[in-house]
Amino acid sequence: MPTEIKTVRNFPLTIDLAKALHRLGDKRPFRMIDDSLKKSLAEGKEKLFSLLRPAAIYGILDYEETNRHPIFDRARKVALAVCTAGPEVEKEIGRLFQNDDILKGLILDALASEAVKEVVWETERLIVERALALGLWPSKRFSPGYRGWDLKEQRFVFEKIPAGEIGVSLTESFMMVPRKSLSLRINFYPDRGLTTRWFPD
Repeated sequence: MPTEIKTVRNFPLTIDLAKALHRLGDKRPFRMIDDSLKKSLAEGKEKLFSLLRPAAIYGILDYEETNRHPIFDRARKVALAVCTAGPEVEKEIGRLFQNDDILKGLILDALASEAVKEVVWETERLIVERALALGLWPSKRFSPGYRGWDLKEQRFVFEKIPAGEIGVSLTESFMMVPRKSLSLRINFYPDRGLTTRWFPD
């Protein structure tokens, strides 16, 4: 396990209703949607905040602590993280669909996805700050299943990060529970030229 492990539970979430609406396939400007849908979204947001248990846990590894996968090449250190919206919102989404309350279920699901995204962004910001404080250059954020990092590498993330401390577990098919969770890695490079992340000059 990495010697540097951080858990974060206090997230300043806002939740953009227009972006949640876009997740439902409605691309109209928010001002153009009808009042009944706006009300449903607002009620869903209120319900979401009563159920959210946002949390993240991340660790900073030396390259020698990784499994030497090619995606870690030339990194001095690597940050691994697991983020979640918590289990309660997922239970409520399931209950709504089971009761055929489809619209409320879809809205809450979209809002919860936005919540996870905000948790991930804030976690990424903290990791980037840590990399720069160490005098290293952080890469962009990547998750297992993307960019040459197979989904089965979730197992490596969970071997290194005690995600159970924030209530997240991994299934045999490498899916996370609760479903509204996301894992990621950010490489810390010794040279700015190795990262594709943009930094102002």
